[in-house]
Amino acid sequence: MLRTAFDGSRRRRIYLFRHGDVSYVDDRGNRVADPAAVPLTDWGREQASLTGKALQKIPFDRAVTSSFPRSMETARLILEGRGLDIEPLDHFVELRGDPAFREQIKDLNDLAYSFRNAHIPGERYNGGDSFEEVNARVTGALETLIAEPEWETLALVAHGGINRLVIGWALGTGLSTFAALDQNTCCVNVIDFDEDPETREIRRKTLRALNVTVYDMVKEGNHLLSLEQIASRLKVKEAAA
Repeated sequence: MLRTAFDGSRRRRIYLFRHGDVSYVDDRGNRVADPAAVPLTDWGREQASLTGKALQKIPFDRAVTSSFPRSMETARLILEGRGLDIEPLDHFVELRGDPAFREQIKDLNDLAYSFRNAHIPGERYNGGDSFEEVNARVTGALETLIAEPEWETLALVAHGGINRLVIGWALGTGLSTFAALDQNTCCVNVIDFDEDPETREIRRKTLRALNVTVYDMVKEGNHLLSLEQIASRLKVKEAAA
């Protein structure tokens, strides 16, 4: 589906998803052994199926995901029946903290608001990945995808932190807006970018929709931020100790 902007630019679109619901913490407040390997919960699979039904008329012609299982599973459910190949890329895996650092956290507020200093040069996510380095990795991979002219409508399924970086790219704000954005599970964001039809230079980028959840459109049942939810589950263990 070719789209043309008012000035004749070629307009292409990215549907940017966060994976569906997972559980990094069990009912007793214990962390899972390998957060990278967690599958979707039953609710996460339902979220993805509902999202796929809501977007069934969208003419996706390419699908890229993080290489983590939860992103690939989400993509398969959203795109079920379309016959699209799903391309997992390591460039879009989530920010990773240092497990030893997390175990030493005394105040759960430090976990709940781990993103608050993402804009500060040299800052790392919970003692692990550098925000700046991951931002460079993600935006570089995104621009490589954009440089491939064959697609018009991309489904990109990634993670809360990675999505914030893609949105920062679209807004031109980089890491300065990272902590101010939230991404609920299985949300969708819509980004348009317009290219010069001859030089393919990007003329403009537009964020058309942000953190839309088809299962809870007005966030009626969703008051905690993503990291606050994880901290709340860990608090169960603290209370029981």
